Amino acid sequence: MPVAIEVLIPVTLCVLIGFVARRHFAIGNEVWAGIEKLTYYLFAPSLLIVSLANKPLNELAWQGILSTLVLVLLLSSLLLVIIQLLFRPFDGPSFTSVFQGGVRFNSFVALALTDLLFGAEGMVIGALAAVVVVITVNILCVTVFTVAGADSGGWRKLPKQLATNPLILGCVAGLSLNLSGVGISGPTESLLAMLGKVALPMALLSVGAALQPADTRGSLGMIGATSLLQFLVKPVAAVFAASWFGLEGITVTIVVICLAVPTAPSAYILARQLGGNANAMSAIITAQTLIAFITLPLTLSLLLPA
Repeated sequence: MPVAIEVLIPVTLCVLIGFVARRHFAIGNEVWAGIEKLTYYLFAPSLLIVSLANKPLNELAWQGILSTLVLVLLLSSLLLVIIQLLFRPFDGPSFTSVFQGGVRFNSFVALALTDLLFGAEGMVIGALAAVVVVITVNILCVTVFTVAGADSGGWRKLPKQLATNPLILGCVAGLSLNLSGVGISGPTESLLAMLGKVALPMALLSVGAALQPADTRGSLGMIGATSLLQFLVKPVAAVFAASWFGLEGITVTIVVICLAVPTAPSAYILARQLGGNANAMSAIITAQTLIAFITLPLTLSLLLPA
């Protein structure tokens, strides 16, 4: 069995279990909301801290990783803006959803694939890549909401969003412990490792539980545009950019994975908060999550040995 398919089977099944559990096991919305919060605020930061705190970072090509990710995200953003300015295919609030659908990424799916493929060595790269993307896309998306959304106050919320983002805080904590030489050990390391192991399966279950296939009707144009950018343009651009900046080996694969996964469920929350088209955003999130389980095996099969 090809490595790409073998790795995606548990990810796909975990999402499917979440989808079925939400609808047939009488697990209510409050339970899923609690799981999402625990994953976002506790399990995921623990995973990032334990992945970064003790690992050697001196050989990490962080400049190339940062440059590749930021360049591809900026080019993708510019492409969307140019199309909108020239052809006006979407109204303002709908464009913000299209923008999020083409720029944001599901960090939990990316980290799950990284963990399954490369283990602890890959998670160091994946954690840093995730935080670079989180910071960049938040700045880009709030900029677009400020210009095109119904709420022009997005910039006032951005500093707080970045300063309180658990993924960013987890990465900062892990890097601080690493670079200071303090690290983590003993019961603290065991606790964080235990909590971190829960993060990815819980996140994937939540992704499945949030899927709303019925919402995809009526948004096919936006789904098509964002999926083309998310699953074709960005991964191809990432391969060329990674080569340009001298990245090699598993680093290239992880960077491409971060730019080839579906958009983030959190995009729906931002659409509601800042005046975007929340219904269209829900449709894009659901459709991309389903489409990704077709496109990701193809992408990984081109990057990984048979």
